Amino acid sequence: MENILYLVAKELQNTIEDEFTNSPVGACYLFGHCLTEIFGRMGFRSRKVSGKLAILQKKGKSKYITYGKLPLKGEQVGVYHTWCEVTIGNEVFIIDPSLKSNVEFIKKVFLIKINPMIDEGIMVTKTSKTYYHKYFEDVTLESASNKSLKELVTENQINSIIETTLNKLQSSTNIIAA
Repeated sequence: MENILYLVAKELQNTIEDEFTNSPVGACYLFGHCLTEIFGRMGFRSRKVSGKLAILQKKGKSKYITYGKLPLKGEQVGVYHTWCEVTIGNEVFIIDPSLKSNVEFIKKVFLIKINPMIDEGIMVTKTSKTYYHKYFEDVTLESASNKSLKELVTENQINSIIETTLNKLQSSTNIIAA
């Protein structure tokens, strides 16, 4: 199941990268929203989640970069983070396809190296908190995510991203039927 969730997130990541001339930076609000809609249309129980995120810097430092204020050693690089959660049976999966653009931004702007365990670009996990990453839901940050979504992308762009991703999934595999 994790493989299917990953493939859908990867296709969304490709679609967003193709849609925008510059690599999307700080676009977790867009990734989380679109992925939630895509999984919903595929028949999965999904929800957009906003909150705080900590990602481990390069191994051995025990410092984190954070989105949102957290009591961890490291540097805050954002105010909030948004991701998607899918519930299948009794299991909740966190799916975060925005990590690739976030890590590129962190490396370029803040000159911070991220632990290779995170540097894969897409997170699919059933564990919200590990040594390498920590996802904290905070409903008070949802309004900031929604505000960014409304101010930075149009409804037409959002619908185009969702439809294009679903069409690619349908034509390239039978993943939607799964």
